[in-house]
Amino acid sequence: MLVVGEKINTSRKSIAAAVEAQDADFIGEVAREQAEAGAHYIDVNAGTYLEKEADYLCWLVEVVQNAVDLPLCLDSPNPRALAEAIKRHNGEPMINSISLEKERYEALLPVVTDRPCRVVALCMAETSMPNTVEERVQVGAQLINKLTNEGIPLEKIYLDPLVQPVSVDTGMGTAVLGAIDKIMNEFPGVNTICGLSNISFG
Repeated sequence: MLVVGEKINTSRKSIAAAVEAQDADFIGEVAREQAEAGAHYIDVNAGTYLEKEADYLCWLVEVVQNAVDLPLCLDSPNPRALAEAIKRHNGEPMINSISLEKERYEALLPVVTDRPCRVVALCMAETSMPNTVEERVQVGAQLINKLTNEGIPLEKIYLDPLVQPVSVDTGMGTAVLGAIDKIMNEFPGVNTICGLSNISFG
């Protein structure tokens, strides 16, 4: 199992304050705590700062890489921020994330094909969040086929079936597990990834 530590996110007040103050010691300590707890990747997200996101994301990449010897998960829907941040990453990062939504897909495709990286692919299309096993499998299969046709190896794709809270629908957990089972049988070698804590949100 691969664990991505997600504590370095500016939606958290302490992280936002540290980023604004350029407090590298604080950010470095949060990164080290996650590494010591067993994380394989450290996620960095500065998405709450729309105008400064690219600058802050690049700063986070440099600070976290100085603190830990782990690859990073660059977390943003902003292609410009990702394109700048990936230049500062040593080795192969994970990009979080691309989806089947037309605008997002077309904007992020050049980023994920420009250099070797691992790609989180959301089971999200234009219409809405998927609810059933079939909807997740259909979108996931289309996305996998499109990405592999663009030259991204199957083993570098991490499909996210989009875990939703059971407070929304008590069948969400079984729908996600069913989708994972079908996708991995249909595409041997593909990876899956999810925000597991989302299941209890709300």
